[in-house]
Amino acid sequence: MATMCFAMWLQDSDPSGNRQLILMAIGLMALAVAVISVMMLVIGVKAMKTIKELGETAQEVKTKVMPLLDEVMAISKTSRVLLEDAAPKVKIISENLVKTSETLVETSKVARSALQQIDATVTDANLRAQRQVARVDGMVTAALTTTAEVADTIANGIRVPAQKIAVMVSQAKIMAEGLLAKVRAMAANTPFGSRQRPE
Repeated sequence: MATMCFAMWLQDSDPSGNRQLILMAIGLMALAVAVISVMMLVIGVKAMKTIKELGETAQEVKTKVMPLLDEVMAISKTSRVLLEDAAPKVKIISENLVKTSETLVETSKVARSALQQIDATVTDANLRAQRQVARVDGMVTAALTTTAEVADTIANGIRVPAQKIAVMVSQAKIMAEGLLAKVRAMAANTPFGSRQRPE
């Protein structure tokens, strides 16, 4: 029915030529719609290619980043376990070092008071013993400083295996006990160290 009406409209005589103008306008509009449709089709194809490339890039980034994230999570869990395991051990080690340092300080006080009561004839031996005591005090201070640094390092989250910390502290303790034994042996071996105190 619409085609019949359109055909009848085309057969009507149009002396002013409006029909041709209308047909040209319709043709131009159809051409513009076709051009716009082609442009939209090209833009759609390019957009699909870009989306596909972005998807491939995202997948590649995902495959490369996910193992790194897994490693970071594993390191984080290991570090947390090490810190939780090392904290009580470091506390016990530091308490033992404090007790050892108190013993060393007491021993150095006893050695100093004994050396002060010796005659003027043993001044040289007295100076040597004082140097040895000062060296022991310095080593005890260094051991305590090392323990404080280790505790601060663990508290700040630096990942240090607990076995290395225990080895360092035990070596410092063995060294301090060895020096203490040397000081006692030296004080016992001096000729005036075995004398009785004057009454």
